Amino acid sequence: MFFGDHRRCAGLLAAGFILAIGLFALWPHLDIRVSGLFYDPAAGFWLAASPCLERLRMVVWHLSTGMVLFSIIALAASLSGRPLPSIQTRQAAFIFLLYLLGPLLLVNGILKSHWGRARPADIVEFGGTRMFSPPYLPADQCASNCSFVSGEGAAAVALAISLYVLAPSVRRAVPGRVFKLYVALAVIAPSLGIVLRVAAGRHFLSDTVFAALLVAGIAVLLDWMLPVKKANGTPDALC
Repeated sequence: MFFGDHRRCAGLLAAGFILAIGLFALWPHLDIRVSGLFYDPAAGFWLAASPCLERLRMVVWHLSTGMVLFSIIALAASLSGRPLPSIQTRQAAFIFLLYLLGPLLLVNGILKSHWGRARPADIVEFGGTRMFSPPYLPADQCASNCSFVSGEGAAAVALAISLYVLAPSVRRAVPGRVFKLYVALAVIAPSLGIVLRVAAGRHFLSDTVFAALLVAGIAVLLDWMLPVKKANGTPDALC
């Protein structure tokens, strides 16, 4: 199993949701304060216009796209009886389903299309015309592709989890120094992707927090549905 005791993981995630809702309910303007750190009244969310940061954002996005394609190839190879070296069928299935159920269906298919929360750059506080709304309540300030939750944030978290799931296979295949770079990539790339979306005024802090919690919840559910024995080389359990 990737996540150890599923009940404990579920309990930790439930506590995380409660704490997150409580935090943003007690301090409703926390989102605005954090986004305001990247806003200039004259230039707006000026980091959004940085070509360098946009390239970094696209690197993280392409890493997620590459991970999805890799999972499809690995899953197809396993089902055809010619699995990729050191890659288990359940690893590939886990990664594919994580992206399918998380960033694609739940986040982009349901929440972003129906929650109605305006993006930071579109609200009155930052020069827009829409009203700010808390993350835990549906609103009517956006028709589609809305702020809650962050699609790229969800994909970044799915990338981090996928890299974690593949870590034992990578560790066996590459030298120790290369594996350290792999671990650094697993931490830095998703974190960078999340921070850049907030800095660009495309998402609030809470959009990324709840995206992370939702994707983590789906990951635990999938791990429960698709258990992998530790003897087969799975990573150390997280919960």
